[in-house]
Amino acid sequence: MKKTLMLALAVLLLFGGCSAQNAAVSSGFAVYRASLVKQNVEPLDAGFVGAINGFGLDAAKRLYSEDKNLALSPASIEIALCMTKAGAAGETAKEMADVLGLTGLSDREIADACGSLMWRANTGGMEAANAIWLSEAYTFSDKFVDSCTKDFFADAFALRIPGAKDDVNAWASEKTHGRIEQIVSEELPEQTRIVLANALYYLGDWETPFDANDTWDEEFAAPSGRVKTAFMHSDWALPYFGSEDFSMVTLDFKSKEGEGQYAMAFLLPAEGETVSDLLGKLDAGTLSGAVANAKNQEVLLKLPKFEFAYFAKLKDTLAAMGMNKALSPGEADFSAMTNEKNQIYIDDVLHKCYIRVDELGAEAAAVTAVVAAEGAALQQVEPAKFYADRPFVFAIYSREDGAVAFLGAVNNPAAQ
Repeated sequence: MKKTLMLALAVLLLFGGCSAQNAAVSSGFAVYRASLVKQNVEPLDAGFVGAINGFGLDAAKRLYSEDKNLALSPASIEIALCMTKAGAAGETAKEMADVLGLTGLSDREIADACGSLMWRANTGGMEAANAIWLSEAYTFSDKFVDSCTKDFFADAFALRIPGAKDDVNAWASEKTHGRIEQIVSEELPEQTRIVLANALYYLGDWETPFDANDTWDEEFAAPSGRVKTAFMHSDWALPYFGSEDFSMVTLDFKSKEGEGQYAMAFLLPAEGETVSDLLGKLDAGTLSGAVANAKNQEVLLKLPKFEFAYFAKLKDTLAAMGMNKALSPGEADFSAMTNEKNQIYIDDVLHKCYIRVDELGAEAAAVTAVVAAEGAALQQVEPAKFYADRPFVFAIYSREDGAVAFLGAVNNPAAQ
């Protein structure tokens, strides 16, 4: 049975040069296996949620291009960079906090929020994992390693070169159930000192699936020209929001009591405007406000099926957002990572995301309840039309607090 599948992998590579110190580990086996600490599934700190969503939208604005589809995981990137920030100091740490939107939060608050997110992201069909690979060239500080393994629940491994490419890719494939088999395309340079990684995987069914008999080919107005693709159709009561800038519908995913609950929002720019225009107007407050103010009403929905993968090197994007010192040899201060002076800096951040949406991957629990309870009243309202037959934005978010796990834009649903 096909289901909706969303997954992302953020891998952070840090390079530095130093003469070899006493080696604590010297092979590729795990030296520490993390275990999650059970917690209640509750809303995260509002400032932390705003940071994730604001960072994700800012990154999406910079990465978006009309010539391809976009998919990224704000939560995955934020967690990987927060884990890295635990080893930063001085102006490097301040810049990272500014770019990640975390200036108002203490290190303890950030670590606690990430830990809560990691627990929730391992319930309700979501799976999350962190890992670090450590070089023998440094003696890494207990405080930094403890933060990674205990606050972020990261597995710790010895960094082998050669061998790191295979080790990291094998971990990525395992944590994404084979959907992302390769994130590192070539062997890492000998000066690599540490690799930090986060993987986020989601598999879920819509609460109310689309009827396959109501799927047929129609035209989608892609920026490059019209293309024929399969569209799913429905006439349901859905949470709907409309403004002069965009319209939005949300579909709920199935969930169990006591686990994380997720929904998917689809945002369509106003007539005559583009996805670029819409992204330029969206911020964390706008998105959360639309979700909060969506009202259940009958919606004539037309949504294309789509499946694609997206890969990006984020170093230039992060630099443009203001994260400069962490990326600069000789200026980066990751002194909190090791017991001795180091020359570590972020060489690159690699991010890969895969998404598939089809008839069985749609949920609408709240919609189904409204149809049953308020069907008569809804007939008095003119049905809204949400025809996603031109480029649109999507977001998978937590229904507890609106934290965005996945964010993207579809320019051509027929493209892989």
